Amino acid sequence: MLARRSLVPTILGCTITAGASTMSAFADDPSGTGSSTELKEITVTATRHEEPLSKVPISVTAYTQEAMDQRGIRDFSDIARFTPGVQIDTDQTNAISIRGIASTAGAGTTGIYIDDTPIQMRAMGFNPDDTLPKTFDMDRVEVLRGPQGTLFGAGSEGGTVRYIMTQPSTSKTSAYARAELSYTEGGTENYEAGAAFGTPIIDSTLGYRVSAWYRKDGGYIDLINPTTLALVEPNDNYEETTLLRGAMVWTPAENVSVTPSVVWQNRERHDVSNYCRCIPTPVKTSSSAQTRACRLNLTSTSCPP
Repeated sequence: MLARRSLVPTILGCTITAGASTMSAFADDPSGTGSSTELKEITVTATRHEEPLSKVPISVTAYTQEAMDQRGIRDFSDIARFTPGVQIDTDQTNAISIRGIASTAGAGTTGIYIDDTPIQMRAMGFNPDDTLPKTFDMDRVEVLRGPQGTLFGAGSEGGTVRYIMTQPSTSKTSAYARAELSYTEGGTENYEAGAAFGTPIIDSTLGYRVSAWYRKDGGYIDLINPTTLALVEPNDNYEETTLLRGAMVWTPAENVSVTPSVVWQNRERHDVSNYCRCIPTPVKTSSSAQTRACRLNLTSTSCPP
C-alpha cells in the first residue's frame, strides 16, 4: 500500500481547562510573553530539596500545568519548542539532546524521571517510541541543563528532565479537567478530554488521586491501493493516546510519607510514514517469474527476507 498526502493540515479549535486548585503562572518564559501581570515564584526540587526557582544555583526551566495549558503543550516535543538548548528526535526515537549532547549508542546522556523514578533506557540505535509521558495532571516539568551526574547519575551528562506529577493530599480535595476540540483542514477532527480528582480518605493520614485522559489526533493522509489507485482508507494516519494514573499517600508518622503510584500510557499510531510493504512485481528469471520490491517512505530499497 502507498500513502498519499492530501492537504497541508490547518488546525482550528479551542481548549477548555478547569481546576478547583491550580498552581500559578510562569516559571520561565522563554517566549517573553505571558498573560499574567504578576510573576509568581515556583518551588522546584531540582537539587533534591525544595527551594524557589530563582534561588536554584543551576540552569533550570520549569513549567507548571497552568503554563503548559496556556501554551498548548501536550508532550515533550512541545516543551522543546519553548526551551532554549533542548531538542528531541521525533522521527524514530525519543532521544533528547540538551546543550547539543546526545548519544546513539551505550548509556544515554539525558536523564528522564517520573517523580524520582528513572525511566530512560540505554541507547541501542533506537528507543521504543513514546516512552515519555504526556503532560496531563502534572504539578510541573523541570528541565535541568547538565551536567547533572552528581544528583542524577552518569546518564545525565547533558541534563535531566523531571516529570513531577500532582501528588495526592491528606488534607484537601482538588480536581482538574481539560478538554479540547479542533479540526484539520483536509482531514478529520482532533479532540481530547481528561479529568483528575484527589481527596483525603483519612484526614492527615491517607489520601488518593486518580486521573484519566484520552486524545485523538485525526489523520489527513489517504491510504490507496498502489496498483489500482483505489481508496483503501481515508485519513488513515490518525493517532490515539490513553493515559491512566492512580496514586496514594500514607503518612504513618510526622515527616514520614509513602506515596505509591501507577502510571499507564498507551499510544497507537496508524500508518505512519515509516513503513515497509512488499509488493510483488513479475520479472522473468531462470527459476520462477517473481521478485519483490520494498517501498520505504515511498523510496525503493531492498526487501527484507
